[in-house]
Amino acid sequence: MSAGISMGQSTSANSAVTDRRYRKWLNRFSWLTCVATLLLICSGGMVTSKNVGLAVPDWPTTFGYNMFLFPISKWVGGILFEHTHRLMGSLVGFLTIILAVWLWLGDHRRWVRNLGVIAVVGVILQGILGGLRVTMMKDQIGIFHACVAQAFLGLLVFIALATTKLWLSIENRHFDLQKFSAIKALAIAITMAIYVQLALGATMRHQHRDLAILDFPTRGAARVRCRT
Repeated sequence: MSAGISMGQSTSANSAVTDRRYRKWLNRFSWLTCVATLLLICSGGMVTSKNVGLAVPDWPTTFGYNMFLFPISKWVGGILFEHTHRLMGSLVGFLTIILAVWLWLGDHRRWVRNLGVIAVVGVILQGILGGLRVTMMKDQIGIFHACVAQAFLGLLVFIALATTKLWLSIENRHFDLQKFSAIKALAIAITMAIYVQLALGATMRHQHRDLAILDFPTRGAARVRCRT
């Protein structure tokens, strides 16, 4: 009986700690930043698909204008896609800075605060890579730019998960980590495999090899039939 009461008191105490540490609006803002980043990546994909990455030939200006003062009347054709992508990148950068400051002021965990700082460094790196892709006109930079974008989104999603009430409640419990070693190894392996696939896709896209094989799910069947 006393053991049951003690367990109930412990659960109530953990719940109280979780409620005290949980920041609802911080978590919501984290997810908002994730959504904005996903839209930014989609925008970048459109730029690559339309082959308009060099529609705006200068950086950080836009045809000599301050990027934020570029006349809307000139947002036409490929310029629309590229300039919009730049503006969305600036928005994500602004959101990331706010998120990092909010984490630093509102989260008690040093490792989460450090992730916020890493996110700021990541978004700055992304902006520089995007600019260098324009000024240096190298596909290799575009590949790296695409790969970092996916990693950056993953980092933001991890931050958002770490600020959920569920995560905080799990943190207050004690687990035998040895029991989860196999799952941990599997999760790491799957993550690495997915990222390698993303890198291969980025390489294919930025080297303009999208249609190197014209049929699917077969490979080169049309050529084989022609030869026979």
